[in-house]
Amino acid sequence: MGQYKEKRAKNPHNSLNMRSIFRCMMEEGYYPTYEKTHIIFDVEDNVAVVEYDEGILSIRIFFSIDEDAYDLFLEASNAAMLDTFLVRPVILDNMKNIMFSCEMMCDNVREFRKFFPRGIRYLRDAMILHKAEMKRLVLTENVSSATVSAAEDTSMVSRKAGKPLS
Repeated sequence: MGQYKEKRAKNPHNSLNMRSIFRCMMEEGYYPTYEKTHIIFDVEDNVAVVEYDEGILSIRIFFSIDEDAYDLFLEASNAAMLDTFLVRPVILDNMKNIMFSCEMMCDNVREFRKFFPRGIRYLRDAMILHKAEMKRLVLTENVSSATVSAAEDTSMVSRKAGKPLS
């Protein structure tokens, strides 16, 4: 770890910190908001956060969970986690929000310019996987509910007609 810090100290003009990240993001048109420990910006109408600490760049996107579909969100999150390499979905403690997180080693501005767009792309891809899985699960649940409902309706009609159930 000591060599890593020495290497960073040799070229302080190219070293990465929150201010240089903010500057790069402004240049790329993200229009971020600089906070003390993180940078906030939007990705496809979702709140995103960038954090940087000791060579680790973290990009996180947050969005709300539909409380009625919590179990489906959990199942879709698990499916997305199995299909992604660098992105991990996490349902937060309050059980009302989900976070997609992408973390990578990043040491200087040049690496940030290279890795940041990839991280955003990986996060978007994971969100697309998650949304597709949610649609599939909702459709499956609706079809299952319709099948059960149709069976109940058939049963009720059979009972009213005095026919035995088969």
